[in-house]
Amino acid sequence: MIIRWCLNTLLSLLLFSFAMSVSFASASSAQPILTNNQAIRIIDSALKIQPLFWQGFSVPYSIERASRHPDASMLEVLFNHGLLTRSKETKVVEIANSNRKRIALNYRYDFRDQQTGALFQSQGGFYYGHGRLKNILKLSKPYLIDGDYYAEAYIQWYVADLQDWVDAPAFDTERLLRRSLESTQKPFEKRVFLQHNGDSWGFWKGSPAAL
Repeated sequence: MIIRWCLNTLLSLLLFSFAMSVSFASASSAQPILTNNQAIRIIDSALKIQPLFWQGFSVPYSIERASRHPDASMLEVLFNHGLLTRSKETKVVEIANSNRKRIALNYRYDFRDQQTGALFQSQGGFYYGHGRLKNILKLSKPYLIDGDYYAEAYIQWYVADLQDWVDAPAFDTERLLRRSLESTQKPFEKRVFLQHNGDSWGFWKGSPAAL
């Protein structure tokens, strides 16, 4: 009787341990919940900390003072807003299809210092604003890829903190900047992804490798 009781007790403990391990595994692998409000907060926060840059030309830039080229007008605007310095320079240039030369009176636009120039090169242009979420058009249910949960959102977004120089007529031909000015009323659209790290949801740059 005692041996039978011991065997029954041991069997009960084993069954209980197995049931608990199955229950724990099921709970740990359960699909995480993602609400629309959660997605809004995560995406908007991510857009706000991603600065936007415009690079229409390389700097330093020398151009004739009397030039009517669109770049001349844009450079002057950036100079007037304190983003570039400007100095006068004189160059001797060859006349095309001729042995003659002429004097060119130029403006040379450059950065205030080497640090500013290095920053321009690293960030890829002039800062003109950052994104903000306007609306989530579609939010997928979480799905599992290689052990991690992801969700996909198709969003509308606009540009906030637009810099004053963007609105200058000289930049009317720059479609990116013009669209940015209109983006509050005519928002951009794109697809973004969220990832669950096992604890919480966060913004995922790019797309999951398996997609």
